[in-house]
Amino acid sequence: MYTEWVMLVSCGSFAVLESIKGQHLPIQHISILVLLCLMGWMMPTGKSPLKILYTLAETSLIFYGATLGYLHILPTLYLIVFIRSCFLFGTIGRWAVATLSFGLFLIHQTRYVQNMAVQLPQLEEQFWMHLIAETLMFGLGLFLVLKLINTLLSERQVQDELTTAHEQLRHYAFQAEELAAVQERNRIARDIHDSLGHALTALNVQLQTAVMIWQEQPARAESFVQQARRLGTIAMQEVRKSVQALREDHQTEQSLTEMIASLVDNFRQGSGIETQMQITGNESVSPTIVKALYRIVQEALTNIYKHAQATAVAVEIETTAERVRLRVVDNGRGVDQDCGNGTGYGLQVMQERVAALGGKFVLETEPEKGCRIQVEVPLSTEATV
Repeated sequence: MYTEWVMLVSCGSFAVLESIKGQHLPIQHISILVLLCLMGWMMPTGKSPLKILYTLAETSLIFYGATLGYLHILPTLYLIVFIRSCFLFGTIGRWAVATLSFGLFLIHQTRYVQNMAVQLPQLEEQFWMHLIAETLMFGLGLFLVLKLINTLLSERQVQDELTTAHEQLRHYAFQAEELAAVQERNRIARDIHDSLGHALTALNVQLQTAVMIWQEQPARAESFVQQARRLGTIAMQEVRKSVQALREDHQTEQSLTEMIASLVDNFRQGSGIETQMQITGNESVSPTIVKALYRIVQEALTNIYKHAQATAVAVEIETTAERVRLRVVDNGRGVDQDCGNGTGYGLQVMQERVAALGGKFVLETEPEKGCRIQVEVPLSTEATV
């Protein structure tokens, strides 16, 4: 736009100088310059035929003005048409307008030669040198303008693409943040279900049993009440742990053996079910896997306590250099909501924990033949539960 203004002002200045020199006002030239200036504010944005007509109209105005005089000045206005065409057409259209402009410029130069050769025959050599230099400069101007406009348009396109990419990245970051929030809510839900749910379920069973035998066996009922009180304390501890886990990245400091042994012992005391535990191997296990296996055993024992009607339970853990194997077996009825048909939330939580660790989860059950849960987790996993 600045280039257009400079060229239009230059041509208008020459028109004013000519009017002063010839003592007449070049109305036609001034009208053409005004029209070209106004057309610069009304560039078409529609279909290609309209853009072609717009370019031809500008070219015709300049060609007509150049035939009236100032043949060595007005043809440079073709550069304005070419600059505008670069924003209207693609690469082929730009080269076509450049070729048309250069061809019309040569026509004007030919007419200029015919007029000046008669007036200045003694300066023929200098005249031709000036004419050739002027033609070369015009051609070079067209080429440089083409390269400059292509560079500017490419830069604008890159900026638009970067802006679009930035918006997409912001959108993806927002989606990732939402996904992380959902995953964190699911993790908290699993922890609350496994820890607090287990303690409250056992507490409820103890209280129900105490109420049933309170009238006939008050001494025995008191032991169930004491066990319920201990389970209530455990439930409060689990609530504190959940709150602490929300405030910081808390990792257990106990080993897998210690945690499972404590869990099985509490289950034996609270349920009265004969429970066996066998742990083999002495490999180091990451806190992430320890926590996941602890929650899986906890959920399995809770399901057995609530639904299986079992009299014996066996918990086996085998640790090798490559993986950890867990097996929980009971002799209960084998078919229930959480263990048998696989529709319970507890079973779903166990499967999610094992999947997050990249392990395998297998459930085997038959009516009246108990239930067997087998888990295998690789020690090289980097997943986070």
